[in-house]
Amino acid sequence: MTEEYKNKVKERFDELAQSYSNSALGFIRDKRLNLIKKHIKKNDKILEIGCGSGNLLRFIECDNIYGLDISSNMVKEAKKSVPNGNFIAGDAENLPYENNLFDKVIISEVLYYLPDMEKAISEAKRVLKKDGVILITTLNKKYNFVKTLVNLFKIGVHDNISMSYVSFKKLRNLLEKDFKIEEIRAIPIKYIPARFSLIFFMSARK
Repeated sequence: MTEEYKNKVKERFDELAQSYSNSALGFIRDKRLNLIKKHIKKNDKILEIGCGSGNLLRFIECDNIYGLDISSNMVKEAKKSVPNGNFIAGDAENLPYENNLFDKVIISEVLYYLPDMEKAISEAKRVLKKDGVILITTLNKKYNFVKTLVNLFKIGVHDNISMSYVSFKKLRNLLEKDFKIEEIRAIPIKYIPARFSLIFFMSARK
């Protein structure tokens, strides 16, 4: 079932690849991007897991950009968007990188496509350097009903294949096992508690 599901994700995002950069809601993407960018230095070596077409990485000023996506078509688009980046197709739960390689790992709107979120975060930890930082944004499980609206009204990606959105408490507890959480923020309205927000951001240090 796990491999079958991953193949469905790959196939769907292969289909979406050419139009994907235009399908994200701009103002929400910018909120996510601003929270991520402030943690990244120009000389960092960064990895985005689930990089898609490079629609975040193309706005990040960094000399050492790496991206991985399950969709080979997305990787092709990312290479066009970020010509100086290093992009490959691969599995978030089995990263093809050596230990302690990256200063920052980004996982933005990806966790709810992963059958084993804990394994993916463990892999992110493995490839992070000592004191490296993981930067996560995700839709909140409290808003699972949004999936129905997204698909009904064809808002954004409307992919039909995502699993349940992510529990704030579950993700926080998972990160606290192996990381020190440094920041939690709500997206797009920063003034409400993150646990009640449509999307939330967490940064945590290894």
